Amino acid sequence: MQPAPEFDAWRLKARQLLAAGRAPEDVHWDDAIQASLLDSHDPAQPNSMRSARDLNVRAEDIANARIRIPSRLLELFEACACHSDPRRHALMYRLLWRATRGERELLGDAADEDVRTLTQMAKSVDRDCHKMHAYVRFRELSATADTSGHFVAAYTPEHHILRRAAPFFVKRFGTMVWTIVTPDGAAHWDRARLSFSPVDPGLTAPAADAKEALWLTYYESIFNPARLNVRAMQHHMPQKYWSNLPEAARIPVLIANANLRAGRMIETVSLREVPFRGPSRRPTSELSADKFAIDTCRRCEVCERATQGVTGEGPAGAAVMIVGEQPGDEEDLAGRPFVGPAGSLLRAAIAEAGLAIETVFLTNVVKHFRWEPRGKRRIHKTPAQKHIDACSVWLDAEIGRVRPAVIVALGATAIHSLSGELLKVGDARHLRIRHRSGAQLIATYHPSAVLRAQDERERERMRTSLVADLARVLDCA
Repeated sequence: MQPAPEFDAWRLKARQLLAAGRAPEDVHWDDAIQASLLDSHDPAQPNSMRSARDLNVRAEDIANARIRIPSRLLELFEACACHSDPRRHALMYRLLWRATRGERELLGDAADEDVRTLTQMAKSVDRDCHKMHAYVRFRELSATADTSGHFVAAYTPEHHILRRAAPFFVKRFGTMVWTIVTPDGAAHWDRARLSFSPVDPGLTAPAADAKEALWLTYYESIFNPARLNVRAMQHHMPQKYWSNLPEAARIPVLIANANLRAGRMIETVSLREVPFRGPSRRPTSELSADKFAIDTCRRCEVCERATQGVTGEGPAGAAVMIVGEQPGDEEDLAGRPFVGPAGSLLRAAIAEAGLAIETVFLTNVVKHFRWEPRGKRRIHKTPAQKHIDACSVWLDAEIGRVRPAVIVALGATAIHSLSGELLKVGDARHLRIRHRSGAQLIATYHPSAVLRAQDERERERMRTSLVADLARVLDCA
């Protein structure tokens, strides 16, 4: 990457000032259209940056002055020279002065105000280059004798990055003849040489071209409504860039129709039989919702922080379905229901109640793990009603395919989701409830609630109730 002429001019002036021993506080850097760098000095201003002659510095002294600075510092200056902040030249010279006056490890001090400010400037310039690489759109000029196959793009960056960003387009669109017009000037590529020129008011990008319809068709075809995250999209593609994007006109319509399209996709998702991945041997076929469909489900935001979706697991003809609230930390990592501590307790309770685990279908109301950080741990967070409603399509599909005679609801969330009533677990245990599918609904404690009980006597009471409630399944199935 070649340094911009403005940076070369700043470096020359900085060398002159260093050779003359001029401290940063004795120098005024006038940033008005780079006048102090590229034009003659103003002798009427005693503190303005002057030429080598005015500073009583011989040209040979400047040529012989060896200024050694770390390469990282030079790269930092090259980036900061592109920033739009008028303070940049003064800050760069102050840091250069300090680096040549004994502070060789200055860049290692992240708390230093000058280092921190210039580092943030460099990051802002790099982000601006990245945005320009992403949001420039070329359009073909109407073919004439002089412009056949000539593509033009108009773009307004935040900083003076045209020369810094242009080489990317040479590599990406090296077989095209193109021009990028910005308020600072224009970059031209003729398949052989990259050149720069002042702004030409007569050269503007066309409003559209013949190839744009093909691009819009492609853009709409790759849009996946099930993966739409408007907040993330607006963060990575702010609306201030949309004026350069022909596809931006389609975005509001695509967003508005996303829920409807995603719903249609989910309605067409079928449940399929897959081999059981667990440690035990099961002679019957296993039923699992389409893992890919649940992994890519975007009906609510819980999926954004989960590792993967956790589908139900069990035999296709299971007479008993046990429904918990949501996967836990270990289930989220393994991709299987009830494999953590609560799952171990549940499986032991199932065996103690006289049920065969091979005949039970295990699943959850919500298919992704909702959590909040606590130190280095991921702590369970109860799903909201909107998350339960969003996931109901998956649970309903599992119930419709398995057709269990008995459904065991573990905990208040599962009881509310399956019965439609806000009931306490202790009250719901003694009620006779029918699920809308016709299955008998049995309510009991979630094994994680048993594990969380503080009192040993209370924990044993809840565990005994869990086993007793599971044993009632034998009378209903």
